[in-house]
Amino acid sequence: MKLRSLVKSDLFFLARYGIFLVYAVFIVVYLITLHYIPWQTGTFVMKLLVFSDPAAMGLFFMGAVVLLEKSQRVNCSLAVSPATTAQYTLSKSIAFLISGLAVGLIIAFGSGRYLTFWAIIGLAGGSLLFSMGGLFVATKTQSLNQFIICSLPVEIFISAPGFIFAFNKLSSPLWIIHPGVASVNLLFKESDVSANVFSIISLVIWNVIVFAVTRVAVSKMFKQLGGGSL
Repeated sequence: MKLRSLVKSDLFFLARYGIFLVYAVFIVVYLITLHYIPWQTGTFVMKLLVFSDPAAMGLFFMGAVVLLEKSQRVNCSLAVSPATTAQYTLSKSIAFLISGLAVGLIIAFGSGRYLTFWAIIGLAGGSLLFSMGGLFVATKTQSLNQFIICSLPVEIFISAPGFIFAFNKLSSPLWIIHPGVASVNLLFKESDVSANVFSIISLVIWNVIVFAVTRVAVSKMFKQLGGGSL
């Protein structure tokens, strides 16, 4: 019940501070762009957009939200609430997961296309990973400029191999071990069931690991509120 309430609060926070409005602007721009791209090429571009923006934007928006909470001392209230660091981490990630899935599906259906079951799983797994990566970096930074600089390595690590894989430049199936490649594989290679299963396993393992690391970082952030260590 606490987790559900936290997720609702985070979604309200995203709406209140204009994150959903920014998503809406991107949706309109993407749909207009896709309208003028040939169908086959447009489908490929649509999947790249679904991977790079609804999922990856969660990383940067997560940083903005956490830094805003820090500036408004929201974390001070959360630190003395019954909510655990695991629930805090999950609620933030789930809120951005819901947002990323909604944007991805709107882009797909709005352009006259669709996302398969595998593609939706790939989008969800990638969205969670990007969001928790953004949360981890946000716990270590104090300003937006610092966050942007520190988040770039995380963004490049997750997304760069995925983009390269999308253009068929990585032939070895072992690349599915990489989370970005696993996510892109689910978006682009729906017919290869065995590869998709391994991709899901890869994403689950990565998300569990990143969740554990991020939860520890969140715990340290709360213990250091006020300039000292609790």
